[in-house]
Amino acid sequence: MKNIIKIIKKDFKNIITNWIALGIVLGLIAIPSLYSLVNIFASWDPYSSTSGIKVAVVNEDKGTTFRDKDINLGNELVDKLKDNDKIGWEFVDKETADNGLLMEEYYASIIIPEDFSQKTTTLVEKNVEKPKLIYTANEKKNPIAPKFTDSAVKTVKSQLDENITKTITGIIFRMCDEVGIDIEDNRTELRRIMDATYELDENMPKLGKLLDSTVNGTISATELMTEIQKILPFVEDVSNAGESFIDDNLSELDDIQSELDELSPDIKEKLVSAEEKLDSLNVTLGNLDDNILPETAKKTLLTVSDTVDAMQITTQGVRDQLKKLSRVLNKISKVDIPKIEIGNDVEIDDNLKDLLNQYNKQVEALESIQKNLKEMSKIVTMINNRLDTIDEKLATISERVKDKINDLDNGEKLDIQFLTDIKALVNDVHGLVADIIDDYSTDIVKDINSEIDLIRNIGDNGLTLIGQSKAILPEIDNLLNTFMDISNRTHDQLEDLQNDFPDLQDKVHKLAAKIKEFDDKEDIDEVLELITNDWQTQSDFMANPVEIEDNRLFPWPNYGSTATPFYTVLCLWIGGYMLSMLLGTEVHAHEGEEEYKHHEVYFGRMALFVVIGVFQAIVASLGALYILKVYAVHPAMLVFYSVFISVVFMTIIYTAVSLFGHGGIVIGIVLLVIQVAASSANFPIEVNPRMFQIISPFLPFTYAINGMRQVMAGVVYSILFKDIAILSIYMLASVIMGVTCKKASNRLIKPFVDKLKESKLVI
Repeated sequence: MKNIIKIIKKDFKNIITNWIALGIVLGLIAIPSLYSLVNIFASWDPYSSTSGIKVAVVNEDKGTTFRDKDINLGNELVDKLKDNDKIGWEFVDKETADNGLLMEEYYASIIIPEDFSQKTTTLVEKNVEKPKLIYTANEKKNPIAPKFTDSAVKTVKSQLDENITKTITGIIFRMCDEVGIDIEDNRTELRRIMDATYELDENMPKLGKLLDSTVNGTISATELMTEIQKILPFVEDVSNAGESFIDDNLSELDDIQSELDELSPDIKEKLVSAEEKLDSLNVTLGNLDDNILPETAKKTLLTVSDTVDAMQITTQGVRDQLKKLSRVLNKISKVDIPKIEIGNDVEIDDNLKDLLNQYNKQVEALESIQKNLKEMSKIVTMINNRLDTIDEKLATISERVKDKINDLDNGEKLDIQFLTDIKALVNDVHGLVADIIDDYSTDIVKDINSEIDLIRNIGDNGLTLIGQSKAILPEIDNLLNTFMDISNRTHDQLEDLQNDFPDLQDKVHKLAAKIKEFDDKEDIDEVLELITNDWQTQSDFMANPVEIEDNRLFPWPNYGSTATPFYTVLCLWIGGYMLSMLLGTEVHAHEGEEEYKHHEVYFGRMALFVVIGVFQAIVASLGALYILKVYAVHPAMLVFYSVFISVVFMTIIYTAVSLFGHGGIVIGIVLLVIQVAASSANFPIEVNPRMFQIISPFLPFTYAINGMRQVMAGVVYSILFKDIAILSIYMLASVIMGVTCKKASNRLIKPFVDKLKESKLVI
């Protein structure tokens, strides 16, 4: 131990008393840091400077007309790109673009073909053709630039998808609105047709009785004429109103159904994305603690506040829709149709009795439907209550988060109680919102299609029944015209009319029964309320029903900070390598002194290497923090971890050179080359060749870089302790090898060293 201390003192004395040696040592301390700082600064934020990457845009789109609306998506895209400064867009003709791409004036080109808008409208046709953007990149000009241009093209495609969806769905909902208004305008006429048919059917038995009475001489022809005149206006209403409805209300419901089926599957996918956004928000909040920097905390809380505001708007929209649904349910539930009860002492014929029984059965069926609707109304009320709870919790979160942001601006820090309360509230809201989103994703699209089917059934079935009514009305009209001449007919002619009447009565009754069945099952008012909404708002929602908020776990503010772990670790290894080349690992006693033992030489000279390595780490880490202002959640831990890494690296390199001389220097170079490629420094190790994936877990760089990322971006202590433990094993193994193998190794390589010195090529 005495000789080890003696060697250490002598080394430092020689450095202090020799200004050349001191200059060399200071250079060895500073040069590795210079390497890391220059490279970090050079790669500080390349992604914010992409506006200089020129991309040619050629718009040849001639546009098209779709449902009386002019569409030119190419022009719309160009207008949007002119406001986008993330890429240097150049709007030129095709010849200029092709020549500029070939001569490396542009990194890429985008051509919008002349039939681009026209092909988007084939979505609602049988033969669908997808529009294409022609994208060409010059990869020879720069291997990285196409990555930026690829990303830009994806952004362009996303904007076009949104525009196409908004345009097509806008036309769909506008058509629905127009159809709804058309039906709304003729709803009174439709109701008159139905009511007139019911009343005609109701009076047919009475008309038959009057005919029988006339034939039997029980009433006069004049009385019969009076009764018939009361019924005749209903026949005219049925005929005229039916003709008007058939002419005016044939719609494009099948086209609307087809178009909506093409677009609706996109809704569920985007709603699932919304649920993932809430999960991401929970993860972000879960990683906050009271030690986080105020700037990072404020950024995260602003994200929470924006999310809460957006969800409050969504909650209000859902509540408005539920109010509409509630009004429909209440309106139907309050309809009061009384039963008709006939006393046992009143004698009526069998036909009238059957009619009354059928009527009362329809009333009972309506009462059952009303009961079910009341239960549905309770469910709507329950959902509204859930929305009220969500709104209250969102308001509480918004108020507390905004107060805390003000506190952070005033220099205060996050506290555990605040984080606990906010996380609990967010989890509550997440559970409630997830239920509602799940209901939407499984039911809403189906309900929209069901309501469109309902409208189409109203058109098909209702107009069919009206057509049947129109076919029968001439017979009824002929019969009534015959009745007009009843007073002039003979008894034999009245008997012929009496014989034909049951067949006509049966036709009228069947028609009324079909209309009644349709009337009981369908609710025109409800359907009209669903389709006569603001079509522009609906198309905006379909184009972008969910906005995705990008949340990052352990975010880096700039690329330079992300590169700091790699370049700092690399400079510390290079620093150790430079030291091993300039400083010797062997120490000899002065003349007359006893030679040092091998382990004394090993530990004595290693102290100098380690101390210089410590200073290299301090300069590199402090330079990154205070000169470049790199981002670090735990700055002090960054300095200490850098020192630890330097000690480990210096021990490994010093041991290799101490044991194998110049061969150890070669070993250090080989390890450097392998570790740069296999330590996942710049790319995930999973994208590297299989060979590098296999050796990566055995390299010191892997754990040095990963541990430095922990202390800079946010610590997961179990991972950090694992990295420290493995690096400690490398250091301990190097020390054991140096102590146990130095004597044998030096004796083994001495002949090679002597022979190498004879060449006079190596110092």
